[in-house]
Amino acid sequence: MLKEQHSMSKRHSSSGERKNLISLRSAAELAGGVHPGTVRRWVEAGLLDGFQVGPRLIKVDRSQVLALVRPLGDGGAA
Repeated sequence: MLKEQHSMSKRHSSSGERKNLISLRSAAELAGGVHPGTVRRWVEAGLLDGFQVGPRLIKVDRSQVLALVRPLGDGGAA
């Protein structure tokens, strides 16, 4: 599993801009109380960029989490 995490994570931003990185747990709370495992699956699916900041620690960009979580429009599913 560690090899999978390493391959899905980035060590640094390729764009050079500064990121506001937060833990998977914080991202889960920010996303409306989903499970941290859900945020990990979002990273694995490519919906969020993961950044490896330690041997096992993965963080995500706060602004990407906020962009991913948005209200449904009038025509959205219930």
